[in-house]
Amino acid sequence: MSYQDLGEILKQFNHIKDENILSSFEYNEDAAVYRITRDIAIVFTVDFITPVVDDPYIFGQIAAANALSDIFAMGGKPLLALNITCFPEGQMDDLNEIIKGGLDKVQEAGAILVGGHSLQDKEPKYGLSVLGIVHPDKIIKNHTPQEGDALILTKPLGTGIISTALKAELISEDTAIDAINYMRKLNFVPEEILNLSIHSMTDITGFGLLGHLSEMIINRDLHAEIRINEIPVLTEAYEFACQDIIPGGSVANQKIFSCGVKKEIEIDPAKEILLYDAQTSGGLLISISEKDVQNCLSLLESEGFVDSKRIGEIRKNPSREEKIILIQ
Repeated sequence: MSYQDLGEILKQFNHIKDENILSSFEYNEDAAVYRITRDIAIVFTVDFITPVVDDPYIFGQIAAANALSDIFAMGGKPLLALNITCFPEGQMDDLNEIIKGGLDKVQEAGAILVGGHSLQDKEPKYGLSVLGIVHPDKIIKNHTPQEGDALILTKPLGTGIISTALKAELISEDTAIDAINYMRKLNFVPEEILNLSIHSMTDITGFGLLGHLSEMIINRDLHAEIRINEIPVLTEAYEFACQDIIPGGSVANQKIFSCGVKKEIEIDPAKEILLYDAQTSGGLLISISEKDVQNCLSLLESEGFVDSKRIGEIRKNPSREEKIILIQ
């Protein structure tokens, strides 16, 4: 389903109002948030994917990390998870390994796996429905950056292209281990980081970096300046992009979102498509006050986000039509 088609379908639900709904699909948020008490709100999300690697255990880890990411992106703490799986008949050993991989990531996130639902299907699919909590005053939304903020990306781009190369058997899982490890790494950030002046945050998944950044910049008075040479990228992904090994979702993202992007420099087409690459379990995009940038980067590195980079800034919009400006 295309980005535009999904938007049209969701418009019919815009009339649903409740003062306790603090986040939903209105701004394409990463998860729904519902206030229970003055001090507690629940964060609720669901996500499942088709295999991106052959190893069933690793696939389970990646799919679970991908689903849990939405809770982390809202500043929440995961509590409970339910398996969602569609699977061919007669491959129960593989399914067992997938669920083991998912369980390990749920436990690593500090949550509890409490059941799930399954369907027989020709193509395997796996993911989670996840329930978390957050203080109502500490929700981090995806569309509230402020002028002067720096933009930090916590994982390199290119997992969509690497996944395509894996499916085509152009690269082995051993050779693609860096990309695989990034995909199965949780987007967990500790309270020490969440308590910094983060104004907006989202995880980079199916719409690519510039797609999700476009959703972040809904304020017409702001735009984002992105320094493309600062964006971390998987080396193998760039090499495959040069060979036109590109997933259809990434091509679709470029077609949809490039109309809101202005290029002030010449960009290598292979590097440009990486900005739209449809990620699986991609990194977090953080909009944070200038005063906390270095502290945030240091803390992210200590949490294993060793490739975190400052990639740009949020600026006042000088009557520009474009939301995103690409610079050197």
